[in-house]
Amino acid sequence: MNGKKIVRISVFCAVALVLMVSGTHAANRDFNKAETIRIGSLGPVQLVPGIGIHNAAKMAVEEINEAGGIHGKKLELFIGDTEGKPEKGITALKKLVLEDKVDVLVGCYSSGVALALQPYLPKYKIVYIASGTASIALTNNVKKNYKKYRYFFRDMINSDIRQQQWATKFLTEFVNGQLGFKKFAILAENTKWVQAYGPNLKKDLEKAGLEVVFYEMFDIDIKDFSPTFVKTKTKGAQWIAQIVSHAASIPLVKAWADTKTAPMGLCNVASMDSKFWDMTSGKCEGEITYNFIARAPLTDRTIPMWDKYVKKYGTNPVYTTGFTYDSVYMLSEVIKQKKSLKSDDIIDGLENISYKGVLHAETGFDKKSHDLLEGRYVMPMVQWQKGGKQVVIWPDAFKTGPYVPPAW
Repeated sequence: MNGKKIVRISVFCAVALVLMVSGTHAANRDFNKAETIRIGSLGPVQLVPGIGIHNAAKMAVEEINEAGGIHGKKLELFIGDTEGKPEKGITALKKLVLEDKVDVLVGCYSSGVALALQPYLPKYKIVYIASGTASIALTNNVKKNYKKYRYFFRDMINSDIRQQQWATKFLTEFVNGQLGFKKFAILAENTKWVQAYGPNLKKDLEKAGLEVVFYEMFDIDIKDFSPTFVKTKTKGAQWIAQIVSHAASIPLVKAWADTKTAPMGLCNVASMDSKFWDMTSGKCEGEITYNFIARAPLTDRTIPMWDKYVKKYGTNPVYTTGFTYDSVYMLSEVIKQKKSLKSDDIIDGLENISYKGVLHAETGFDKKSHDLLEGRYVMPMVQWQKGGKQVVIWPDAFKTGPYVPPAW
């Protein structure tokens, strides 16, 4: 076989391969030829944060369609069940991209899952706004290799810097400054999103002149927390700062109430759910967790969206809900402005957006890391109170009621 023939065959095979790969997914379709706009929602359908993602995406899609869609084109929503596991997340993403042929992606609960998904975005050249993952490693990847990871954005507050800084602010300004407590216990699950958060929170409290009398990074498989709370009491802790997302929140809270130890408040993802009161038989009364959405005037859109969500789904929005709801709207706004489904156009639009959502009046993204811009978020501290009420106790700008100490 001569050289020219080999070259022709090689070129033909390369072109055929490109055509085969490009034809397997829908991202970067011609907007004018698209009959509908396809949104993929990623999240565990059996877990509260995942349910919050899919419900929010569904509600946003329905509202946009009721308002006429995008230049007359309706949105379609496709659900991908990650089961909260990296390997299942990859399978779900591939199905959304290769079978459902979605144009863009939103959602995902668990930073470990999102980190597993991130390398597939440049492969499929598809834009993805993560709305339930906190590890700073995700946006650091964008910053380190923008060309490869530019398809990834995060509409969520990172844990290693911003959540931890907010936690320090709450514990120093409210717990110490207003309540006068100086001795703290930190109970943090040993997971990816907390690996820097927990140690840095301890350092910041000590730097502020406060005492961390007990510190524990516990395994997420632990179910009996009674010995831990006995230790916090023995050590003289006046306040317990819990950092929990993947661990067993119900046994944690029940053990806290049964041992009648110090007040507890910082972060408990399961406790953000309005059903948590019934799940714990009311033993969560007095517990505090930050949330990223609450029935409070974060913007003039927050309370109307909250009430509509409760009416529609019979439960309160959780932290993933507001971020996902705003993400779908931001993607729709950019596609509408650009009249394009090309990823480069969507990326440019998101990098320059200033969007008034249900969480912040001017949501925007850092152009180098695609993380939320500094100051474009709030984290209301919400306390469970008598009768199952969820009351915002801090900051004062969003306060809906006073702090109430545990009954004991």
